[in-house]
Amino acid sequence: MNSTKGINIAFALILIIFLLGCSREILLEDQIVKILENSEKRDYESVIDYDIKGNYIVVVYKSKENEHLNIGFIKMKNGELDWEIGIGGPELSGGDSFISDPIFVNIIIPKEPGVNNVKVFGEYAKQVRYSNEINYWIAYTDKSPNSLDVDYIK
Repeated sequence: MNSTKGINIAFALILIIFLLGCSREILLEDQIVKILENSEKRDYESVIDYDIKGNYIVVVYKSKENEHLNIGFIKMKNGELDWEIGIGGPELSGGDSFISDPIFVNIIIPKEPGVNNVKVFGEYAKQVRYSNEINYWIAYTDKSPNSLDVDYIK
């Protein structure tokens, strides 16, 4: 009987920790959306993905006006989130963007069908499959690659 009570308490604690962890992530995404929505100059339709890299949140978002992705940089400073810069990214039909400021970010949408992986400087890039029309790879590097530094693996 005591072991059942202990298991129930442990399960309840794990559930509470899980719910608190999820609510913080939702809160961060809500803050990102609010920052994007509060500027009429940002061509924003929806957040696709975001990563925290050092003092920056790198946000990939879909353009409202064009068929391409945009990349935004939100700086985290003293617990505050401030918009740094937004850059137009690759077209959804295929292309790439190699950004070097404020950090090195490489977004690749292969034009050829059947690509299963992408390597940048010999390292696998992270694949983000948002929908049938939005599927890209993202890599964070120490320098900008050229076309010879990017490998498409079928």
